[in-house]
Amino acid sequence: MKTKPLALIGDDNFCVREAVEDRVAELEHDFHSVGSQHEAAEAPPIPVEVDVLSFSKLFEDSAFPMAVDTYQRGFVWNDDKIRQLKDDLAAYQRDADPKPPYYMGTILVHRNKDKLKHFIIDGQQRLTALCVLHQQLKGSLPGKCALTYSPKSARRIRAAAGIFEEPLSRPTAAIFGQIVFTVICVERVDLAFTFFDTQNNRGVPLHATDLLKAYHLREVKGEPDSRKEAMQTLCARRWESIQQGTPVMSHDQEFDHSLFTKFLWRARYWNGARVTIGNHDALMEEFQKQTWRMEGKPDTIPLYRSRHNRLGTALSLTKDGHSEIHTNRISLSPKAEDLPFAIRQPIHKGIGFFLYADKYASLLRNLVTNATDSGEVARFREVYEKLIMANSLFLREIFLLSSLMYVDQFGDEKLWEFSLWMEHALGAIRLEKQQVRYEAAQNFFKQDTLNLLDVIASGYRPEQVIAHLKSHHTRRAIYADEKIETGKGVQGIYKTAVLCYYGRAELASLSGKHAWIADKLNGGAA
Repeated sequence: MKTKPLALIGDDNFCVREAVEDRVAELEHDFHSVGSQHEAAEAPPIPVEVDVLSFSKLFEDSAFPMAVDTYQRGFVWNDDKIRQLKDDLAAYQRDADPKPPYYMGTILVHRNKDKLKHFIIDGQQRLTALCVLHQQLKGSLPGKCALTYSPKSARRIRAAAGIFEEPLSRPTAAIFGQIVFTVICVERVDLAFTFFDTQNNRGVPLHATDLLKAYHLREVKGEPDSRKEAMQTLCARRWESIQQGTPVMSHDQEFDHSLFTKFLWRARYWNGARVTIGNHDALMEEFQKQTWRMEGKPDTIPLYRSRHNRLGTALSLTKDGHSEIHTNRISLSPKAEDLPFAIRQPIHKGIGFFLYADKYASLLRNLVTNATDSGEVARFREVYEKLIMANSLFLREIFLLSSLMYVDQFGDEKLWEFSLWMEHALGAIRLEKQQVRYEAAQNFFKQDTLNLLDVIASGYRPEQVIAHLKSHHTRRAIYADEKIETGKGVQGIYKTAVLCYYGRAELASLSGKHAWIADKLNGGAA
């Protein structure tokens, strides 16, 4: 947490105000530069108010209640951040007077005159934590505080309150007059997102997905402005539903980070021998710079070839020699997973980005966590829970990555059979290596004759993918030669899981595993 006193000269607010006015001038210049690509060079003045306010003044002087809009993520600060804030504030108060105010950065606010509220665009986590501290020290929230959160955030807020209650190293109530912020207030929501995007891209303190959200909200178009704002709110709510999801990998902290870093970026970028680690810049390149501007109507998104977007499904010949095409039933499904997108298709800015993310978030959850009526998905999950979960974390990630691409291309057709052969291929890596590192997962795709992800993306039938796994990844020699002691170490634990799943617990070797898969599929050993 970058919270520290800011040394001022003369008037306590002079240097801060001067620096902020320079910064706002930069941001306004950036905003006009973006707009000048589409508009006349002489842009209208931008309604922006800048001030330096203490925490107390921020709430007391606010014309409207301070609130969090529906599209914002919840309160996510963990115990370490809360404890650090508490210790920092207490240490500041112990310093001898006179001392400068305790500066806590910029707060970006959108004044919504229709809803009579000030919505916090940037600074939500800091202000929420300080409001909790205010409740603990003064017995009430600050005036005009209208922050509301989901039950998940409420648990974190209660945890923060518990830390602030601890008497050791706790600041006094005077701190609320000593904390100061630079407050930027704008009246247009698209300008707020522009400021947020530009400011945070400079120092990149946020995760790439936070910046992508701000960028694509700004790219949502529409006429009149009320429709544009309604579309932005709708897209932001879709994003919020993605953020609030339970991670599919237990070690991940937030679902949206995992979705983009471990699945979508890899699915799109890992082709041929190009299999590298995706960093912040790589995500911004793929999901911001390489996205396409909307053409035509701002809420109309181009479609590309996909399982859900094809006219003909079969061709038959009539008795007189004519051909007849059997067409696909066109349905307007409200389910995000049924959107007619392909995982490697071009992504269009604004609405297109949010719908794309929503589809694959839903598809991934349907594969792993959501309730299902599909027998194929149920058996897939059994493979994942009993075998893959007994394997390396890095191999788990690429199992789910490949499976997500598979269901995107083929639905749940032969999903169980695919999962058994995919697990068989990854199991060989586990038996071969006591320590499975990240590079082993990369090499699974990189060193293959054909990158499996490419085989899936270009396949027409699930049998083609399964045949590729059986031809290139059977690894019979590794299974035949293994001498691992059952139940001992990570390899032994995996071996035990395999023997139990295939009903061969009495055996000491995995040499017949390739044949066990066929028996399992044919209803053999339970």
